[in-house]
Amino acid sequence: MEMADNRLRPAAWVDAGLKALAKSGFSALKADTLANRLGISRGSFYWHFADVPAFHAAILRRWREIALENIIDEIEAAADDRLEALASRAFSRDTGIERAVRAWATADGRARAAVEAVDAERIRYLRKLLIDAGVPPNVAGTRACLINWCYLGFALSSNKLDQHVLRQVIGDLSQLARAKPLRDGEQVREPETAARTRRRKTRRA
Repeated sequence: MEMADNRLRPAAWVDAGLKALAKSGFSALKADTLANRLGISRGSFYWHFADVPAFHAAILRRWREIALENIIDEIEAAADDRLEALASRAFSRDTGIERAVRAWATADGRARAAVEAVDAERIRYLRKLLIDAGVPPNVAGTRACLINWCYLGFALSSNKLDQHVLRQVIGDLSQLARAKPLRDGEQVREPETAARTRRRKTRRA
């Protein structure tokens, strides 16, 4: 039986950890708890991980891959409009693990450092996409932060968007992100998709 346990790959433990984290929070990331979920002895856990902190480090590395690196690779490989594709990907994906990792980060320094590193890389990548889309470099950094905060507000709210609202949010966010910086005294223009919605409501009234 021990030999069979040892054949359970580290990735299976990490995947089980991510599922437990999303469902039950960071207190579920323990060898005994996960071994019971998987129906095996905890000897398999310690075959692959020196201790629980080493396992936590593997969980955070995998989250970084899912939440940052894989998404960037996907956008860079497939998207014509990378900024809009990134917004679509971000606002349509399940955010349960995002919420769970950020809750973990409020109580654990290593998780907090991982979250801060991912946020910094997201903002750096967003700034690059904005500059590539024609936004001046001196403005792109601030807008990258705003877009990231917009996503985090959505992720932490646990709300899901239907397809119509999702398209409108992505369209408006894309317009706002690319808008030319205002000159002194110039007023902000309403995003076109929001303006059309307001006009339709006015006509119905």
